[in-house]
Amino acid sequence: MKPLLSGIRILGVTQGLAAPYGLMLLADLGAEVINIESPLGDMSRRLPLPQHKGQCSQFLAVNRNKKSMVLDLMTPAGKKAFYDLVKISDVVWDNFRPGARKRLGIDYESLKKVNPRIITGSITGYGSSGPYKDHPAFDAIVSGYSGMLSTTGEPGGPPIKPGPPVGDFVTGAYCALGTAVALAKRAGTGEGQEIEVSMLDTCISLMAIELSYYCCSGIVPQATGSSHRHTYPSGAFKTQDGYVYVTSAWPRIARVINAEWMIDDPRFATPADRVKNKEELQRIVAERFTQATTEQWLEIFKVEDIPGGPVNTIDKVVVDPQVTHNNMIVGVDDGSGGEIRVVGNPIKMKGVEEKFMRPPGLGEHTRQVLREFLGYSEEMIKQVEKEQHDNAGELENHLHHKVA
Repeated sequence: MKPLLSGIRILGVTQGLAAPYGLMLLADLGAEVINIESPLGDMSRRLPLPQHKGQCSQFLAVNRNKKSMVLDLMTPAGKKAFYDLVKISDVVWDNFRPGARKRLGIDYESLKKVNPRIITGSITGYGSSGPYKDHPAFDAIVSGYSGMLSTTGEPGGPPIKPGPPVGDFVTGAYCALGTAVALAKRAGTGEGQEIEVSMLDTCISLMAIELSYYCCSGIVPQATGSSHRHTYPSGAFKTQDGYVYVTSAWPRIARVINAEWMIDDPRFATPADRVKNKEELQRIVAERFTQATTEQWLEIFKVEDIPGGPVNTIDKVVVDPQVTHNNMIVGVDDGSGGEIRVVGNPIKMKGVEEKFMRPPGLGEHTRQVLREFLGYSEEMIKQVEKEQHDNAGELENHLHHKVA
């Protein structure tokens, strides 16, 4: 069976993480995604991070299964080529700030004049209107605005940024969901659609439990470390050689740590009692977990059906048997006879074969797209390239208009 989005063409005037990640999900599901990059390339290409044969690890992480073409949208030839592509495409994504989007003529109102059926997906930091609309936005900053950072970390300690860029990735996934819904609607009505997803709204949506907690109680939720706010004992507990995470296992956990007396202790009798006396409860449990190795505890959890698992470091994740079984670490040809490993797609569809192509080099498909998709002559292609070369000095001044 062909991937379900086969035949759908998406133009991505994007860079960074949020939008490229969402577009990668759509590309994995069969959409033809063409990255429209400036001659300077996606900002992720230039970060001082680990490289694989000249490609930055961050760019490799979120750009597989795509084509890359270089177009300078501030030149007449570049703008014409872009609009010519819009005419034969289904979706256009961007992550410019609202003002820059309109100045470049890639906003929905401009593009639907070129293609009335077009669907646009815009990822912003805070929204296209409102008091913060022009503020620079990065994942951790928006996480702070949303309250997420205030609930992450140890009790009484400083705010801690989550390891992965949660706001970026979920924003991209939400925009991909909106795009799929808009495509389904257009199949029935023929109408295009404007989609906007802000990182702030995404992060607020992820704070649903904490916000409901506050609205129902008037109590401001605080950081709880690795434990739950209302379930004890829970959290990451140190073992002889690592950590295990356990939750929602009372009273079985008391038995497996050889502390059956805790079950009848009035301090721990009910969930409310355990919350009230959580410090003492956690202290006792933590002390017992140091008496065996992580693997020994995992075997006990399995036998006793206790919700728990290891706190894996990344080197262990990539060889974890369930991760491998789920095809979540995949190897792709790096274009020079070697292989790079990237994260797979979490969306599984029965009967649909997963295919993963390497992330593209900067502008690798420019000439192919102009020639094969648009029928441009060699003279027209050279004009696009010349105008881009002549305008190169102006590009750096415009990079700060990107969201993330």
